[in-house]
Amino acid sequence: MIKPTLMTARALPRACRFHSLPARTLLASALLVATHASAAERSPASTAQTVAELDTIRVQAQRLGTTEGTGSYTSPVVTWGGKAPVRLLEVPSSVSVITRQRIEDQNLVTVESALKEVTGVTVSPWDGATSQIRSRGYTLESSYDGIPAYGALSAFQQFDLAIYDRVEVLRGPGGIFQGSSQPGGVANFVRKRGRDVFGGAVALSAGSWSNHRAELDMGGPLNAAATLRSRVVATAQDREFFYDVADSSHRLVHGVLDWDVAPSTTLSLLATRQSDDVMPYPGQPAYTDQRFLDAPRSLYPYPDWVIQRWDKEAVTLDLEHALDNGWLVKARASRQRLDWYYKDSYPTGGVNRATGTVASYARRRSDSDEIREGVDVFAAGAFALWGRQHHATIGANIEEYESLTRFGQGPVVPGVPVMEPGVVPDVPIAYTSGYHAVTRQSGLYGQLRLALTDRLTGVAGGRWSRFDVQSRTVSPQPLSAWKDGAQANGEFTPYAGMVVHITDEMTAYASYADTFIPQTQRMVSGETIDPRVGRQLEVGAKASLRGGALNLAASAFRTRDVNRSYPDLDNPGFFLQAGEVEVKGWELEATGSPLPNLDLTAGYTRLLTRYVSHQTLPTGSPFTLFEPDHTVKLFATYRLESGVLRGFSLGGGLHVSSGLLGTGVAGIREQAGYAVASAHLGYRFTEGLRMSVAVNNLFDRHYYERVGGLNSYNTPGEPRNVMLTVRSQF
Repeated sequence: MIKPTLMTARALPRACRFHSLPARTLLASALLVATHASAAERSPASTAQTVAELDTIRVQAQRLGTTEGTGSYTSPVVTWGGKAPVRLLEVPSSVSVITRQRIEDQNLVTVESALKEVTGVTVSPWDGATSQIRSRGYTLESSYDGIPAYGALSAFQQFDLAIYDRVEVLRGPGGIFQGSSQPGGVANFVRKRGRDVFGGAVALSAGSWSNHRAELDMGGPLNAAATLRSRVVATAQDREFFYDVADSSHRLVHGVLDWDVAPSTTLSLLATRQSDDVMPYPGQPAYTDQRFLDAPRSLYPYPDWVIQRWDKEAVTLDLEHALDNGWLVKARASRQRLDWYYKDSYPTGGVNRATGTVASYARRRSDSDEIREGVDVFAAGAFALWGRQHHATIGANIEEYESLTRFGQGPVVPGVPVMEPGVVPDVPIAYTSGYHAVTRQSGLYGQLRLALTDRLTGVAGGRWSRFDVQSRTVSPQPLSAWKDGAQANGEFTPYAGMVVHITDEMTAYASYADTFIPQTQRMVSGETIDPRVGRQLEVGAKASLRGGALNLAASAFRTRDVNRSYPDLDNPGFFLQAGEVEVKGWELEATGSPLPNLDLTAGYTRLLTRYVSHQTLPTGSPFTLFEPDHTVKLFATYRLESGVLRGFSLGGGLHVSSGLLGTGVAGIREQAGYAVASAHLGYRFTEGLRMSVAVNNLFDRHYYERVGGLNSYNTPGEPRNVMLTVRSQF
């Protein structure tokens, strides 16, 4: 049952328009369900049954912000920070949404593949299983259904994209709801909920390098009144890669139960388990003369016994209550457990061009157990003041992240030919060190949206935060006492903005936002230096056209990252809070449907970063070398609805990037500007059955997604590849 949901001071126009298993077992189950559903549709029904069905009228509603079933590449509202829905035009910050329709049209299956499509976001491969994800000069932070997860996005296993309704990306500091975080932005992952009526979908994919995937999504009400609703999502994928030898195996099961305890109260339980076995691939080494390796993209310079295993479980409990006065109260609690194991070998340096050998290969083993628990409680609603309707959000959250890691290093193997990494033997490696750390964060936050005039909305808010880190050594090392790390107490994070409604469908805005990051260095006085603070000023304009079908946005921003640690030259061993970085630029974005049957998303980003004050680098030196100065991202799909080609859809994408230096050497080992295109062809057999073929890197462009050091992380982009997907909805 859908209860009254908070809306902003200006009503939402036309809101009602937005309407661990083996792979073979999952595949068989998917086919069985699809066949059963299809047969049920074809089976004859009695006249009495038919009349009864015709006499029953069921009115369905959707949660505001839900994108599944809308068929759109955009959304009129976002749950900014995971809180109450706000009209996109009224958010005085840059926000992008990857909708469920976009995910399916483009065959996006991983969080990394989705974020790679977002304006202003850069995804750099890390180890073949995870990536480093950046925005506006810094790593992107994450939250899951509005529960902040400190440092949980880059270089961490992420759940399959099949469990999410959408991904909302705020670019710029999100400290008001997130707490301590990098100033680059926050990606909020919003999970699918239980189905009001029985239905689902089956998707089967096959592609280059033996890439096979099956996906099942089904559910429905478990009682006649539909007050108990369910959903199950399962995926399985086995694949190889363009680089030799390596393969991976992926399994996920996700379940949802939504229970209307009372007409205005819903209790939800969500549980997810995912396992990934991957042969790690941190790119290729380089020659000792600093140049790229003269080797094919298919080279896998690691022995075939290396392995990385990720096992992750998450349980979330939501309680939502709509008060009679229109206010909404939500309480959410989440617990994630992650077991991460790897055993690998890698070059310790560059490749000798004359001999083709690396001085030595290292061998290591690690096992980490991590638990992340979070609680978020907030209330949001409207209130009357000065003869106008305003809105308020007030809440609190707390998070604890605990990690326990054991690590061991084996003996190095000298003189290894880079083309023959198999000469490095697999040997037992004992754990020699242990590390235990706990990060705790809590805060109180609030935000007001004040209707100052008919055309002017003021937004003001802030957060008071507490943050602390403790660590100690554990077995197999001697157990040590807890040692305090980065800390902050009573840190205030403000947010302020103004939104001018030029028309009902066009706004201009200005905003200030910041965030903080505690530091551990000390001044000569003995005091810990103040936390870093990322302060952003942003101005922009937004427009909603064609009745909300197309959203346009333009913004310009400048971030100052101040209080960065700086060595105190007069007092060696101590620090000053004098370092400073500036990040600035502008963005343009269009998402939605500019014409009937045409859906697109297009974005351009100009990014400039520099050190204002640094201990060794001159003023003006670039701050980030992993994000290009210019990026263009485009994806579009056009559906043919008449003529002999009715049912076909044509689409394609283009990513254009200026040069990347990474940790390479300018003029010697760097990636020049490049463009990568994709093409998509689809056909709709029936309303519930469609097929698509995607060709990625259409022109087989040779480029490096990441430029690293001499020993690793020079990662070639994927060569041309094809993926065929058949999707059946029932």
